[in-house]
Amino acid sequence: MTARVFHVSPTYIRRQQAKQFGWMLMMLGLVAVSLYYLVQVLSGEVVLVDLLVPVLGVVSCSAYVAKLVLQMRLGKAAYPALTWDAEAAVLSLQQPEGPVALTLASILSARVQLGLGRVLALTLTTESGEQLRLEGYEALDELVDLLESRLPEGQVVRTRLRY
Repeated sequence: MTARVFHVSPTYIRRQQAKQFGWMLMMLGLVAVSLYYLVQVLSGEVVLVDLLVPVLGVVSCSAYVAKLVLQMRLGKAAYPALTWDAEAAVLSLQQPEGPVALTLASILSARVQLGLGRVLALTLTTESGEQLRLEGYEALDELVDLLESRLPEGQVVRTRLRY
């Protein structure tokens, strides 16, 4: 067995996109309220302090809406497949910024977050201080088992999330 590929589950992608769509609708609502308030302020006597809140609301919410639209346009490409090469002991994934490859020797710690009897997320910390959070992958528990068998005992920490 040379390489094992882990994919993000379709239900996780749908859930994340639904959350993004909900946030986008809420931000558009806040932009509409800010614009309404701005029109009300401009129709009367203009005071600079009264313009501050609606203008900041429009600018900040519009920027977040633009970010959410870009994330939604990426779709499934925003959730890259993760490849585990057992022979070379390398985790690699293709992100939009470029490929990321982590050797097992460069991983300082792995934090496994458990909840409701299953693995919810895996956070890997590298020697350079970077963190890679993996969540939503279909066989994340298998990846955790592979890493636990290869990493020294003190490097893998399990935490339980309580709801």
